[in-house]
Amino acid sequence: MEFIFDNEIYVLLKQYIQPEMLIVVPTLLFLGWMMKSTPKVPDWLIPYVNTVVGIIAGIAMTPSVIDGIIQGILVSAMSILVYNLYRQWKRKNGTDANNEKEQPK
Repeated sequence: MEFIFDNEIYVLLKQYIQPEMLIVVPTLLFLGWMMKSTPKVPDWLIPYVNTVVGIIAGIAMTPSVIDGIIQGILVSAMSILVYNLYRQWKRKNGTDANNEKEQPK
């Protein structure tokens, strides 16, 4: 567990994102997954909706509106980054069912 807390990425996250806002990241990931599973929601719309929801959550959870907007943008960007890293990992392993090109095995 010490490795996680001594990691440079964790230190950077702790520097810029407030700890109470970190719960919004998995919430946005779940919301994005729900929208991705919905046939009538286009994929290009998901990051925009996640950003708006992140900003609303940030304004609700922080004392200042400006801080809330910044925190909302940061956590929505973090959730999009986590999703993209997951997709790249799936593509590398050839297990991505949504991948247009099949990876050679």
